[in-house]
Amino acid sequence: MILAPTRNDARLTADFLDTAGLRPNICQGLEDLRQRVQAGCGAILVAEEVLGKESVKILADLLREQPSWSDLPIVIITGTREAWARHRHLSALTPTGNVSIIERPVRPDTLVSTLESAIRSRQRQYQVKSLLEEREKMTLEALEADRRKDEFLAMLAHELRNPLASVANATALLKSSSDQETLAWSTGVIERQTHQLTHIIDDLLDVSRITTGKIRLRRSHINMAVVLDRACDSALPLMAERGHRFTCDYPKLDLWLEADPTRIEQVVLNLLANAAKYTPKNGCIQLTAINQGADILVIVKDNGIGIEPKRLPEMFQLFTQGERSIARSEGGLGIGLTIVQKLTEMHDGQVDAHSDGPGLGSTFSIRLPATVPQKSATLMGDRELRPKLISKRVLVVDDNVDSAVGLAKLLTRAGHQVALAYDGTEALAQAQLQSSEAIVLDIGLPGMDGYEVARLLRQETWGRQALLIAVTGYGQEEDKQRAMDAGFDHHLVKPVDLTRLKSLLRVSPEEPAVEQISA
Repeated sequence: MILAPTRNDARLTADFLDTAGLRPNICQGLEDLRQRVQAGCGAILVAEEVLGKESVKILADLLREQPSWSDLPIVIITGTREAWARHRHLSALTPTGNVSIIERPVRPDTLVSTLESAIRSRQRQYQVKSLLEEREKMTLEALEADRRKDEFLAMLAHELRNPLASVANATALLKSSSDQETLAWSTGVIERQTHQLTHIIDDLLDVSRITTGKIRLRRSHINMAVVLDRACDSALPLMAERGHRFTCDYPKLDLWLEADPTRIEQVVLNLLANAAKYTPKNGCIQLTAINQGADILVIVKDNGIGIEPKRLPEMFQLFTQGERSIARSEGGLGIGLTIVQKLTEMHDGQVDAHSDGPGLGSTFSIRLPATVPQKSATLMGDRELRPKLISKRVLVVDDNVDSAVGLAKLLTRAGHQVALAYDGTEALAQAQLQSSEAIVLDIGLPGMDGYEVARLLRQETWGRQALLIAVTGYGQEEDKQRAMDAGFDHHLVKPVDLTRLKSLLRVSPEEPAVEQISA
């Protein structure tokens, strides 16, 4: 920035510096200089003649106002040292700025090298500024992430306490009343709330798997309409509970894609549950899907509470619920939409959200790559899917006595002969004593864990033909693989799906249970 006593001096200086490649800018006065410095400036070149007492004060104030990273270089062209000394007011610049003095007559190479050095110094200052801004941004982001995590933990505690409170109340009623109506109501509450707790844990595990890249898609050629049917069926109870008018509109034979049907169903169900929760009672929710040639477009639209447009980009961030988290009336952990986005992207798709504002409803859409239809697989009949129940000698092993006894009673009612063991050593002895045909084995046992018990069982002649079912609280892919490596036939995650367990007990290790039939 050039500040010279006359226009001609300024123009001649600028022409010279421009030839030297220094990108000069002529300032029309101190106010113009101030504005340019605030906008961004490499260095100031000023003639002594324009620095009167008032202008020196303004320039000194400008230098004092600099941020901590800034040390703006000023090059002053003056007469002699004696002339500088006579103008004592000029000394006010020295303690406040990075001032260099060049005496007349000015050597061109000296002026150029001084300004080049000043600009290099200034560039380093701007680099420091960028680093400080980046660090401040990272600090703010970390603080925001901590705030959202703290809020999430509070929501998690809330979401866990609600079903636990319901279970506790139902249990107290069961203890104090024996009439059939109370019994039916209490057992229904316990069952529903147990499913809710399982759903919360599954969501948490899915987020962990997704963020660490441990989810493996099991793609197959599927008809999206079948997946949508299942998702709608699963969402109906929630829609009915809230009195929503729920409509579906999609073709039955024109929605083919290569995808993991379980995960795509999860995506659609999460969107439907999200719409149901955030739409006031007796609202309207629509699910539509169409084939657009290259893509399949699925849209979930509601007339619910809506979203502020500026907050739409946040809706897919982990632990984010916007203003919804304040009242906590809708429930949820704020991770459902994150799961939707990540799973959709894993299928090479895209998810978008739209809302005209609070109270004006929301629209969520997902796009997935379409494929051409293939010949449908023939469904096996019920005769092949449901083998007859054969009573087995079952050993249940769990160090949690309540869990073991409860599961044993349920399996006994299902027609099996059940024995119990509470640690690995007892499990090996009981399995040999009763020649167990199936062993439901907890992994986290004291002393000898379930993996070691399984390996020892498989070493025995009587144990090689037994059906080994691992039961654990760990459900990652590596946990399943470790169970298979130890000799287990199946891996179930707590709380155990009793229907699934009964199905596994119907078959032998050489005859794997059918887990899913796709049309």
